[in-house]
Amino acid sequence: MSAIDWEMLETAPAWLALPDTKLATLQRQIGALLYAPEIRIWIDGARLNAARAVLGDTFMKTLLALRDLHAFPQDTGTRPRIDSAEHVPTHLQVAGASLLLASIPQGALRRAVGAAMAPTAAMPMACEMAQALITRVQSLAAQGSTSSPLSTSPGSIG
Repeated sequence: MSAIDWEMLETAPAWLALPDTKLATLQRQIGALLYAPEIRIWIDGARLNAARAVLGDTFMKTLLALRDLHAFPQDTGTRPRIDSAEHVPTHLQVAGASLLLASIPQGALRRAVGAAMAPTAAMPMACEMAQALITRVQSLAAQGSTSSPLSTSPGSIG
């Protein structure tokens, strides 16, 4: 923590300042984007209802309506399959947290945030790609709501 200075904090991603509940929502939304190809083929109501409960009906509909899912990297590390409804919130949130960590450039801030989010590790992905996916999630959330987690916090990402 001693290596973090005011300049680093000023350029830190806006999501670091989110209250816990909004951060959890953002993490789950990011995780849902990463899991979207899998979610789209679910046929059991329990997992779909669990996802809808933690993402909101509007975000879920927007996510499932995406037609360009092939544009998202599927080789972003090992993600556990979501085989049951009770795993939906946790797996989505962990995947989202992992991508958020990947969006922070290597350095003192990433190490400090990584320590705070332990045992979650940064997803093996280029920082710029992670930032682009976060921006995409923010755009999806804004399509269905004016109260997406970062809509009132215009700070930088990365």
